[in-house]
Amino acid sequence: MGEKRSKELIAIESATDVFSRFGYARTTMGDIAAKAGMSRPALYLLFPDKQAAFDRVIAEMDRRTLSEIAAVLPTLKGLEAKLLHACVVWGVHGVELAAVHPDSADLFDLRFPAVQRVYANFQKVIAELIADAARRPRVGLDPAEMARVLVYGLRGLREGASGVEDMRRMIAVHVATFARALQAD
Repeated sequence: MGEKRSKELIAIESATDVFSRFGYARTTMGDIAAKAGMSRPALYLLFPDKQAAFDRVIAEMDRRTLSEIAAVLPTLKGLEAKLLHACVVWGVHGVELAAVHPDSADLFDLRFPAVQRVYANFQKVIAELIADAARRPRVGLDPAEMARVLVYGLRGLREGASGVEDMRRMIAVHVATFARALQAD
């Protein structure tokens, strides 16, 4: 079992690199197998097709990102600090990756159901963070809907960012505006 798991991890890391460099359309199972140092038949034992490999890459990226966010949240004080941490970790990654590999955009393309799940998972994290503030009578909004607005706002910021540092600055303003509106009396 350990050997299969290590082969699977190697395959996922290799697929992540190949999809990042070439995007979904230009990546082949042969590319992933070559990068992983395994035969195509061995790769097909792990993933039945390219879509399954892509979905697994996206799920693993999501797992790692959400774990990174969750590990730090308990150490932070205040809604704004927690939202800022979560949004920077989640929102800057794509800009950093695109700066190195322009074809990595497929890893964040909402046409893929796996990417849609990533957005839904992050929306749940944000909704949990803002739930108490959003339900206060003065605010009276659904935390899930507010989370959706914040998360998709990050997507828009990514489109307009001139680079990683610009994205960080825009996230800080976006989060500050959002958090302060929730906490204003």
